[in-house]
Amino acid sequence: MADITLTAKANPPFQPLDLREISPDNFAGKTPEQIASLPIWIGNHPSTLGAVFDVKGETSATPQDLTITIEGGLPNSRRIGAKMTAGKIIINGQTGIYAGAEMKNGQIIVNGDAGEWAGLAMKGGSIEITGNAGNFLGAAYRGARSGMKGGIIVVKGNAGSEAAAWMSGGLIKISGDAGLMPGIHMTGGSILIGGNCPGRVGASMTGGKIAVVGKTDDLLAGFQIEEIKDKAKIENDKIPGPFYAFSGDNAEAGTGKLFIHKEKNPHLAGYEAFL
Repeated sequence: MADITLTAKANPPFQPLDLREISPDNFAGKTPEQIASLPIWIGNHPSTLGAVFDVKGETSATPQDLTITIEGGLPNSRRIGAKMTAGKIIINGQTGIYAGAEMKNGQIIVNGDAGEWAGLAMKGGSIEITGNAGNFLGAAYRGARSGMKGGIIVVKGNAGSEAAAWMSGGLIKISGDAGLMPGIHMTGGSILIGGNCPGRVGASMTGGKIAVVGKTDDLLAGFQIEEIKDKAKIENDKIPGPFYAFSGDNAEAGTGKLFIHKEKNPHLAGYEAFL
């Protein structure tokens, strides 16, 4: 394995940084000097990676054998690891929006928080975020109807609103809380929320699975109870229950599955009358 380290220089630019060139696909076969000369945008001005980072290490001939480590948080960054197909990126610090957007394979580890749209429309690979994730995790572009199609996103902290919007495949695991409307418009795939959610879970979903282990507010009217299960199975995870099992969203003729922890949500006990 070969390693390249990008260390953020002191007093980095405050403008948005388009860093889509940071990818094993783009670094493979290049010297550190060639990597430093790769084009980026700082705000609306063209620049190079070397203007923001010190570049050290050596690359491999192929992206699958390359690890890129970014030292220093850049909350104003954009598109790190976008469309990557192989290799690994480790970000030691906060990252900005669109991290791993449309990635096809490989691995991204964010040792910190990630901004909005992490894993946007991703097709494969894995993203691990040790901190919190922003809104629209694994979602679609605004106005688009194609969100996450495959791969795995793991968030050790909390996630914002509309996680997995328009999701059709893959797995999102959120250890903490999630914001409003996780799984909105989802057609497939799975979401596991280990904490609480303020509500509107699975709005307009037509397929896929969502499990909420913590507390949530009243469900949307388009969901009907089917049974009470001892556990919920989300991919390879079997989560002890009991869980209320719902189907919906009937407002969209949906056949999605929604599992809500029974003991954490006593306000939903009225649904038992319909069993």
